[in-house]
Amino acid sequence: MGYEPAFDGKTPNFAEDLAFGEQGEEMFATFLQALSDSKYEVKFDRYRNGRMVVETHQNPRNAGWKMSGINVTQADWWVYLFSLSSFIVVSVPRLKNYLRLNGYTDAERRTFAPNSDNPAKGFLIMADDVVKMMTSTDYD
Repeated sequence: MGYEPAFDGKTPNFAEDLAFGEQGEEMFATFLQALSDSKYEVKFDRYRNGRMVVETHQNPRNAGWKMSGINVTQADWWVYLFSLSSFIVVSVPRLKNYLRLNGYTDAERRTFAPNSDNPAKGFLIMADDVVKMMTSTDYD
């Protein structure tokens, strides 16, 4: 199936589309400035599967579980790299709202790298749910 103009939803209007695009450019420049003046936490999707892991606890050298990740971050922004050239940036409050409003609880928490010297616990957000988190006004 190729491109379907009918899916665009409305008749193009160059002046309106240009103004909308320029507004987006201004918003992005403002965002980059805010990001440069803020703290951020960066995570990398090792498996490149579009899923997002949000760490909540770790057990360094198996010395006992302690809070970590989203529970203790001082960051304003959560950066999640899906590859070296694609990533998302989400505000920490938005990510926390998403987790809270979608029932991520102790029962949902998974253990990652259980046989390593630093196992972690956290939440696994599936790829489709990452999109919902980024686009829904429920988490603003």
